Amino acid sequence: MSTGPGSGAGRSSDSHRSRGRLLVLRYASLQLSAALVVAIGAAFVSGGAAAKAALAGGAIVATGNVVFGWRLFAPGIAPVRVLARAWYVGEVLKWLWIGLALWLALGPADLQPFPLLLGLIAAQVGFWIGLAAIR
Repeated sequence: MSTGPGSGAGRSSDSHRSRGRLLVLRYASLQLSAALVVAIGAAFVSGGAAAKAALAGGAIVATGNVVFGWRLFAPGIAPVRVLARAWYVGEVLKWLWIGLALWLALGPADLQPFPLLLGLIAAQVGFWIGLAAIR
């Protein structure tokens, strides 16, 4: 089987990569939407600072999943060994991002912890909704 420039194998891999990254962005938008709902509620109950913290919590989770997904789909169609490495690297990068972002949010940015946690949870619930809704 030929995998040269004219064989179409590169196009198939690019198509897979593009579809995967689009799927990641759809999940992230659902996560941010869920966090936005919580942020609006937090704004009504506790004000703008709480809304900002809830949005930040959702953005932390959504960005982490984008980092993971983009790294996961980066190889396109590839051997299992390459895909497994991409999965592990993506997972490590995601958790490094989440750790750094939480430190920044609770430390230097001094965001309110409870609305931040609610935004994190809302984004995760948005992901679970995506599992049922996105095909």
